[in-house]
Amino acid sequence: MLKRRKFSHSERDFILQRANGCCEYCLIPYDFTPETFENEHIIPLFLNGTNEMSNLAFACGGCNGKKNKKTSAIDTLTGLLVSLYNPREDIWAEHFKWQEGFLILEGITPKGRASVDLLKLNRRGIVNLRSALYLIGVHPPKF
Repeated sequence: MLKRRKFSHSERDFILQRANGCCEYCLIPYDFTPETFENEHIIPLFLNGTNEMSNLAFACGGCNGKKNKKTSAIDTLTGLLVSLYNPREDIWAEHFKWQEGFLILEGITPKGRASVDLLKLNRRGIVNLRSALYLIGVHPPKF
């Protein structure tokens, strides 16, 4: 198993820019939240994941903490175990859509539903922040 390593400033900047400055799961912008953001290992190191840029996602503390070392979850509609959304391989709009004035994320595929449920992508604080950011024209993020 590889050990976590410290990332250089240029690597951290690359990860932030690639994510458009948002958590790659809940889409909350880094510049508008007091949450700590992490360079999250999509495939955990203990499951033979790597420290390569292709295995890292920019994640807020809430999403990173809920995902932890998981790579799959139960789809709430079918009851099947499915892979979680992978920001390096999956296209966001194929798995999620906005509901209720861009405040609520809805999973539209098994992977999307499982990710919304496991990561709690509609946590109260996140929904409240989306609402405030929508009012000032910052939400939803532009891809």
